[in-house]
Amino acid sequence: MPEGLAAYEVTSIAMPGDTDDYCTPDLVVLPDSWDTDDEWLADPADVELAVEVISKSEKAHQITGKNGWYGAAGVRTLLVVDPRFGRWALYRDPDAGVYPDPVEGTFGDPLVLPEPLSTAVDTACLPLYG
Repeated sequence: MPEGLAAYEVTSIAMPGDTDDYCTPDLVVLPDSWDTDDEWLADPADVELAVEVISKSEKAHQITGKNGWYGAAGVRTLLVVDPRFGRWALYRDPDAGVYPDPVEGTFGDPLVLPEPLSTAVDTACLPLYG
């Protein structure tokens, strides 16, 4: 993890302009100052990466169903991991609330997270649901 950033679980992200709307990704990378922040909702502009893992019981068969809220909120980078089918999708830089086509792959394909993380993720070790 780059200096000044940390990964958090059970941290919710606010929808700008609506204090009652938020989501809670499975993992979120924020400035490490979040540890001492008094707010209970993270600002989407501070989110370097949100990670969603599709649950075993998810009804949708397409990985794209998880990106709408994050794009509308302006989250720069979203990684969606689907252990049902061994697939992942990396969404970046939403324009007017919509992500352009993602980089997609299967478990085992190379995945490099963008700046400031610039980290290669070993997707071969990601588990499938049994």
